[in-house]
Amino acid sequence: MSKLTLDGLTTLESRRISVVGGESVEQARERIDDTLRAFVETTTTHQALKNYIRTAHDILLSKNAKRVRSIFPVLIAEECGLDLQECTHYGISIEFLHYASLIHDDVIDEDHERRGIKTLNARFPNSHAVLIGDYMTSVVIEFALEFEHSDKVIRAIVDTSKSLVTGLVIEQTVMPTQASRETYLEMAALKTGSLFELATGLPFINHQNFEKAREFGRIFGILFQVYDDYTDRTTDDRYYNIFHILEEEEISQLWEEYYQRLLYLAKEVGVENVLSVMIKYLQSKGYFQDTLSSGITLFKV
Repeated sequence: MSKLTLDGLTTLESRRISVVGGESVEQARERIDDTLRAFVETTTTHQALKNYIRTAHDILLSKNAKRVRSIFPVLIAEECGLDLQECTHYGISIEFLHYASLIHDDVIDEDHERRGIKTLNARFPNSHAVLIGDYMTSVVIEFALEFEHSDKVIRAIVDTSKSLVTGLVIEQTVMPTQASRETYLEMAALKTGSLFELATGLPFINHQNFEKAREFGRIFGILFQVYDDYTDRTTDDRYYNIFHILEEEEISQLWEEYYQRLLYLAKEVGVENVLSVMIKYLQSKGYFQDTLSSGITLFKV
């Protein structure tokens, strides 16, 4: 594997993004996409990997990707006056880790299409796709070696990777026979919440708000998973969707409890505007439009 450095990336225009503005998330997304593209174009790999990596990068750079996780650090940097370039690079690390997890997810779930594009396991044997997912994970670690607080960043990335795997194992082995509200929420926190936790925590890696920022991301991720499963409740009969078991009133209470905690943490960390803008961005992409039949509007802004 070739040496990967932050210095090898194209330096983007140092423009400040107004988090309150309507185009702020799109600008942050553009920053992430431009940096990803620069990274991909300047990275070299062994000849044996070239075809696989080229295909993987084509999927990674899909215009349909929302970049929700990787956008968070950029918006937080803007709102809190943190190092924009460093936080952009945090976003790139998170995007690669997220992509590696999706490659493995697609193999496990035998999914052959994502965002209208054929997955790696639809183009190559499963064993090859798994190896590319492993390679992408190693890219994340090598990339993180360049950060100022690299030891802390790498520890956070390793913890996230372990959480992702643990969440998937709970989904596959525990939920089929021991489905409960508590088990579901634990799975959601590990499988989905952990990456959001990394996204909102890394900007504060050496700050007193680090733990609260991590919890903010974890709660956001849980709600993200809850919403996804709730909207799929009538079409998804897989065992891990707990909403085939919970009553509507229980779902309403669960949502309100976690949402109020999210609002509290956003205020404590100083990212209320970031939360509001991110929710509006997701709504513009067709997410969080639904309401529970009990009348609770999801992600009120």
